[in-house]
Amino acid sequence: MQYDSNDARRLGAQALSHAVLVLRVLGRVLLFVLRVPFLGQLASLVLIQWYAYGTYRLYLIGTWGPGFPNGWTAWIAFLTALPFWAALQLFWLVVSVGFQRKCAGRFKAWRAGRMSDDGYMMLDPRGSSEEDARPPSPKYGPRSRGFSAHTLWYAAQIVFYVFILLAALYHYKHYEHPKDARFRPALHRALADTHPNPAGYAPRPEKIFIAAAFHQNQDVLPYWTRSMKQAITYLGTDNVFVSIVENYSTDRSPDLLREFARDLDRLGVRNRVLVSDETVKKPEHVEWNPRIEFLAAIRNQALEPLLAGGGYDRVLFSNDIYIEPESVLELLATRDGDYDFACGLDFGHFGAYDMWVLRDRVGRLTAGIWPYFFDAASMDAVKREEPVPVYTCWNGIVAFRADPVLPVALRGNSTLSHAPLARPPPANHPWTPQLGASPAQTPPLRFRASAEGECYSSESFLLPYDFRRVMALEGVYANPLVITGYAWKYYSWHKWVLRHPLVKWFVEEVWDGAWMQNARMVVGDAKSVWVWDGVECHPWW
Repeated sequence: MQYDSNDARRLGAQALSHAVLVLRVLGRVLLFVLRVPFLGQLASLVLIQWYAYGTYRLYLIGTWGPGFPNGWTAWIAFLTALPFWAALQLFWLVVSVGFQRKCAGRFKAWRAGRMSDDGYMMLDPRGSSEEDARPPSPKYGPRSRGFSAHTLWYAAQIVFYVFILLAALYHYKHYEHPKDARFRPALHRALADTHPNPAGYAPRPEKIFIAAAFHQNQDVLPYWTRSMKQAITYLGTDNVFVSIVENYSTDRSPDLLREFARDLDRLGVRNRVLVSDETVKKPEHVEWNPRIEFLAAIRNQALEPLLAGGGYDRVLFSNDIYIEPESVLELLATRDGDYDFACGLDFGHFGAYDMWVLRDRVGRLTAGIWPYFFDAASMDAVKREEPVPVYTCWNGIVAFRADPVLPVALRGNSTLSHAPLARPPPANHPWTPQLGASPAQTPPLRFRASAEGECYSSESFLLPYDFRRVMALEGVYANPLVITGYAWKYYSWHKWVLRHPLVKWFVEEVWDGAWMQNARMVVGDAKSVWVWDGVECHPWW
């Protein structure tokens, strides 16, 4: 069929008219939507929260999903978005009110000018005299001087948004949970003392042997050494010995530790800091049991000064972690000192990190998210933020009684029992042939690797296990107030973001352990978990 130019113009005009009609309909729909109360404010809040949520998920990329629930992240994003949304709404209110007043003034001036051009003169309804132009009468009383409903609504919105901003500022300034900093005032008083007391400031002074091993830790060492120097000031320089082993590092770790050793010397703290030490030979393949044997030997090397002379009540053994000085003091003060072995909680890309070491009070595996334990008693203790009885733990840093690792001749008389073990370890336990007549007569414990038939575990699992099974010391506790981490972003996330009062309320009161079973950390097939000497073992592969 042939089309002439008139047909083409007609079809074009029809298409244009249809397009105009569609645009009019869409415009009216848009105007209707915008007039729906609070829809614009809600849409802007959703957009800002969506952006904040995406930013946090990008920040947490590479993490284990069950250890970082999306619901937690969404709530944190909402709290982050709220003050920005309030500031945006407040800005929009102020601008819109100013714009409306300016437009109203221009319209009034334009209208007055137009009527003047037409030969009319605008009269001020109030007149130029002091009398009102509208006389009072029963029908027309005096004019109202009150505020309109529209003005009151604007004022209420401004007060609401300002309140959100002030509340956000307050929570930004008071982001820490009060229990997390309960030792800070005493610590700051000690640090402010121009002549620090070598005997320390603790109400119940103890002799503390601080041990640590480092490798390739230039990022964490400045933070760790600062925290330890402050904690040592509080504990008393006369009460502390520091023993550190660093080996096989190619970064700035040796230089940072040499500087730390000089600082300890200036403070008068006894120390042995071994840098670039290769006394313990690195195995060709650093994996499985050779790796554990290597790490156990390094940790035993760090304890050598203690074994040579004794004289200390507790050992504070630290991994390469971020930690606050008040958290160090919190750990040492667990249960007011009534413990045999105490640990904190460490966090990484799995959530709670050291899950292949931590076991609950009866030896079962735990979860990577709050409240970590599945039995009611442990969950209640975590909710009360009290030390939780556990079978074993390490979790980045531990404090334990020194006697079990000391030679018999250097031990005190109050820690270890002089009675025979009520329940000796299994026959294939490597310590069974060395058991004395009682724990007090048993040779000192050492960091070690797993023996054949045991759970394949780390040296940091086996030491608290041997405390319990060889030395009959069952006071093993995990202190939920002691937060540590190996990477800054995971440390800051769990130390401050998840501990913020509003986030903590959501995690504990609203989420309350939902889907916690999905975060049960099992290395290997969960159906193949097995039990040895009452302890659940990871099946590996």
